Amino acid sequence: MRDRFNTLPAETAVAKDGVALYANEANGVAQLTVAQLKAIYQGDVTNWKEVGGADAPIVLYSRENSSGTYVFFKDNVLKGEDFAASAQTLPGTAAVVNAVSKEKNAIGYGGAAYGKGVKEIKVVGKDGQAYAPNAENVKSGKYPLSRPLFMYTRSAPNGEAKEFIDFCLSAEGQAIVTQVGYFPVK
Repeated sequence: MRDRFNTLPAETAVAKDGVALYANEANGVAQLTVAQLKAIYQGDVTNWKEVGGADAPIVLYSRENSSGTYVFFKDNVLKGEDFAASAQTLPGTAAVVNAVSKEKNAIGYGGAAYGKGVKEIKVVGKDGQAYAPNAENVKSGKYPLSRPLFMYTRSAPNGEAKEFIDFCLSAEGQAIVTQVGYFPVK
């Protein structure tokens, strides 16, 4: 963008999200570390018993590589490395949740707003405590897979773009953020 428009874009955080780990409700695993998630999603850990669960193969579900959630997960969990070849790519978080709800040995990930009908696995933070991707933990940054959600403009927002971003950051806009399942930045 810098080369095309001779400027750097302006980034404005308008919401927060927690990238949740979904398991089937029958899964006995309650929490995982980021290192365990990395090992699972790279295919180094392939059985739930290796992380405290039942003796059953882990079925991996992932988002498509054009997804921002995919990129965040790859950068923050896999540290830029590739997913296991066995990871099944699905076109959206709703598809991941649906697949996980039907496969008792599955794990998947997506935005915290979508975890209906599946179990959310807690993720261990830097302090050694396990955290759920809820409003308190995401807003405080204790949930290790928290991320801001941005709006981008070509330069510092002005005119109608600024009015819209100001609305997004207003009490009314942040209430909408909460209604759709994300977390406010204010």
